[in-house]
Amino acid sequence: MGIDRRDGANAESVGVCSPNDATYSAENMPAGTYTNWGALGLDNLTSGRQYITIVNLTPHRFKLDRTHSYQMDIFNWGDIPPGRSRQNIAHYTERSGANAVDDNGEAYYSIVGTDKKFVIRATTHIPDRYPRRTVIDLSGMGLGQREYLDPRPEVPVTLVITGSNHHGFMASLTHGRGNWMKQMYDVIKDRPLQHIVMPGTHDSGMSTISGEIVSIGSVANTQTQALNIYDQLRVGARWFDLRIISVHQSNLNDYAFWVAHVNDENADVPVGNTGESLADIINEVNRFTAENPGEIIFFNVRYLVGLRRVPLGGPIRWNNDIMNNFFNQLKQINNRCGNLDTSVQFQRQKASWFMDRNNGAGCVIFLLNGANLQDGVPRASIADGLYRAEQMPVHDNWSNKPTTQPVAENQITVWSANPRVQPFSHDEFLISQWLVSADAVSTTALTIQNIAIMPTNPALYWAGVNALSPTKWPNVLLVDYIGVVVTDQFAWNQLSAELYTLAIGMNLYMASENCDVSSQRSPLLPAVASTAGTFNRLSPAWNGIIFANGTMVDSPPPGLHLGRTGVLKNGTVFGNGTVLKEDIPNPEFGSVVF
Repeated sequence: MGIDRRDGANAESVGVCSPNDATYSAENMPAGTYTNWGALGLDNLTSGRQYITIVNLTPHRFKLDRTHSYQMDIFNWGDIPPGRSRQNIAHYTERSGANAVDDNGEAYYSIVGTDKKFVIRATTHIPDRYPRRTVIDLSGMGLGQREYLDPRPEVPVTLVITGSNHHGFMASLTHGRGNWMKQMYDVIKDRPLQHIVMPGTHDSGMSTISGEIVSIGSVANTQTQALNIYDQLRVGARWFDLRIISVHQSNLNDYAFWVAHVNDENADVPVGNTGESLADIINEVNRFTAENPGEIIFFNVRYLVGLRRVPLGGPIRWNNDIMNNFFNQLKQINNRCGNLDTSVQFQRQKASWFMDRNNGAGCVIFLLNGANLQDGVPRASIADGLYRAEQMPVHDNWSNKPTTQPVAENQITVWSANPRVQPFSHDEFLISQWLVSADAVSTTALTIQNIAIMPTNPALYWAGVNALSPTKWPNVLLVDYIGVVVTDQFAWNQLSAELYTLAIGMNLYMASENCDVSSQRSPLLPAVASTAGTFNRLSPAWNGIIFANGTMVDSPPPGLHLGRTGVLKNGTVFGNGTVLKEDIPNPEFGSVVF
């Protein structure tokens, strides 16, 4: 049965969701390319090919207006419809005798229905360890510019944009406000948790190798994050995979609690290492929640077992004393939510039910997996806000695949079979573990960091995004090395906000176009007179520049556009096929607008 357009018009007049307002495009996008990798290296270091992915989580089309390039064997760009992603190609020349210093290209976009524009520049910086750069210039949107190092050949640089002309735009060049959930309270408050999308981190406490157990776990094969829990929260993570052990000295009563990452916590001789201390994590969580009230933060806690400092002889099963000591440690965390109604599973409760707790300061929720505990040892302390994992059943989808492409295909298959449509018969809280399980040789040779940030995380933004829709998406996008885009570059201004912006866009744009999930009209569409409430803009005003080394300039001179060439050389190719026969000054070089 077709939709009555008159019903849609009436729905718009009262500010409720209408299928007639949908902007999501099912347009087919060009197939992308997975970064090749294996035991000998992540990619071909001599390749001239670079990828630049653009993700559009807005109700507007990103229209390619024009391009020009010099000494690019391929410079392939195109429109990005609403809700879609495109992997664009800048293939630097591999022609013998060409001077690579001169390679460059520009792609100019306009945002249809607005006066906003942006430019992507592919250019070089020779000599340098990173000789190719991608400049994302959003100054025509009031969102600044950023110079990205191309991590290696054939490894994508990614731009995510969400929001709208009505609501305001935000992009992944910088992280916005820490309490992103609170900032969109009016959007998500009436949605159950199983209809909210959030970033998550795998082996969350493994941002360091602290060496509290004597084992062979190293930074290369055991560390899974660069940022501690405080900074993971700042970059948007709200679901934490936390694995806690007690590390015992020769006197087994002398122990402390640490995060660990081992191959099997129940093995006679487990292999791995420890990360952050529980004491540090407590301080980090409290610091974040004091600065950013109103969030819902989940710690999914596993292991809960003891290991000797020299981990021989198998696990030490926690008794009542150790468990009570663990509970007492967790009680130091502020904004826990004790005595919640356990007759309803948490994933079915509305977001506001958690966010309004503690006088609006939100909830820090612990879900404890007690599979390793002795019989008779308490599995929860409800009065203290420490709950059994069973209180919130989840589908924790681990692909257990050795390379990126099979992981992506498996994750997409699973979330595509979990449609968010009435009567929600297949609806569940789904964790998408977007991470590779490589063998020990590959992991040690390539490092978990490089496997994450080069072939795997970037694939989420083209392969993953183009398999998302208003009715098909996971609740948690779980990754290694959240926020990191270049190897060993962990300073705040060197991080990038792709996952932060993607999660916000999934809630703000994608889920808001699903009228089974959201009863109110999308906040990204122009307001109507009777629409209740206001929606906070998540990204503060900023139109500065971030250079490749992380240096930030808040107020650059007008007309300064990184990567813009002053002279268009003989041989420059324009998108319409025109080829310059002589050098000419670039008429836009000193322009404030473009």
